[in-house]
Parts: sequence; C-alpha cells; structure tokens
Amino acid sequence: MKKTRIKETSIYAVKADEKSQSFLVLRNDRPLMTPAGNPYALPSQALAENIAQEWRAQGEKIIPATMPLTQLAATALDRISAQRQDIIAALLAYIGSELLCHRAAHPAALRAEQDAIWQPYLNWICGRYDMAYKVATGIMPIQQDPILTLRMKETLQALDDFYLAALSSATDSAGSLVLGLALLDGQNTAQEILFAADLDSRHQTQFWGEDSVIQTRQNETLKDLQACELWLGLLGRGIPCEP
Repeated sequence: MKKTRIKETSIYAVKADEKSQSFLVLRNDRPLMTPAGNPYALPSQALAENIAQEWRAQGEKIIPATMPLTQLAATALDRISAQRQDIIAALLAYIGSELLCHRAAHPAALRAEQDAIWQPYLNWICGRYDMAYKVATGIMPIQQDPILTLRMKETLQALDDFYLAALSSATDSAGSLVLGLALLDGQNTAQEILFAADLDSRHQTQFWGEDSVIQTRQNETLKDLQACELWLGLLGRGIPCEP
C-alpha cells in the first residue's frame, strides 16, 4: 500500500523581544529571516501580526506580490538600514522635478485642474514643513530655493527606517515627494494620492478613451499606495519628525 505523504505546514507566530524592544515574526518557533539574513523585528505587534498572516496565507509556492507588508519590512530592515543616505539622496532628487510644480501651458482646462488639485498640496507642505515650492510650465527641472532642500533633508533624516521605507515606496509610486509626504503625514488617503498623481493621464483619457495599459498601471499604483497606507496605520505611532 502506497504511503500518503503529509505536507508539513509551517507555523507562524509573533513574539515580543525585550532585548530589541520589537516584535519578532517566528516560523516554527525560530525568527523568520529577511533575504539579507536579518530577523523580521517590527516596532509594533499589529504590524508583526499582519506580516505573519501574510505568510500563513501562502500556499506551496510563495507569491511575493501578495505580501506587500513583508516586502516593505524587508526593505526597511535590509535596504534602508544599509543604504539610508543613498535613499535620502534619491528622494531629494525629486525636488527639482516635483510633479506638482510642473504645470501645463495649455489646454486651459488641464491647467485649471492642475491648479485646483495640485496647489493645495503645495500650500499644505509650505504650512506644515515651511517648504515653499516654485511652480513653472514645461518639463525642465526647476531650480528650487536651496533652503527647501535643506529643510527637506532635515525632515527625511528625522524619519526612522520604517517610515522612510514607506515614504520611499509611496514617492516612487506617486512620482512625487510631496504626495509621498502627504500620505506619510496622514493628510490624504491612498485613493486621493492616486487621484492627484494620475491627473494628466486621466485628462488624456477624456480625449483618447480608456487605455488598458494605463488602467493596469493605475491599479498597481493604488495597491502600492494602499500597502503603504496600511503599513503606516499598523506602525501605531506618530511620525517621528518635526518640521
């Protein structure tokens, strides 16, 4: 009689670690490790529990795309901690090409929509962080006031690795550092950030119709932003930076 092979199922749990003052994700009672060999040590129990649940939901094959929190955790623990200054430099590079500062000369309807949707974000960041952005038409980089870069750098330096991981992901997804900070600060939801980030594409569809490629990109962008939004909510504490 042929023996039936029983698949061994991994058990995922969360344990508080007093030494590191964090919460460890365990697999079969041993710390689950990131690709770089760091333990998944998270600053909040809620975040650790959600990451453990992502692993429990996996089948025989691990599908990273269904584990956004795990991916963000690996980014924070492996990449941000090791390349912190490089990550900050990459974010600062968005200043000269800030999406919200590049307005259309025409058509008038597009420019009016940009002013109505984008300018409030620039007004917000000026009031919240004392960063005044210049606005211009065209696509050429804008020479912003050096004091803006200095203040932005100070703001980014004050973020811990977990918040910086979320900001880096949100900024890359939205194509805007200002929008990334608005999500980080809880000023706007992921859906609202996408609405602002995709303004130009949305305007084009009014004339050329729906584009499946653009729609797919928008869906993926929304998933990424929602993952950052969930991540920030699960951290369970205020943003560790002051303007």
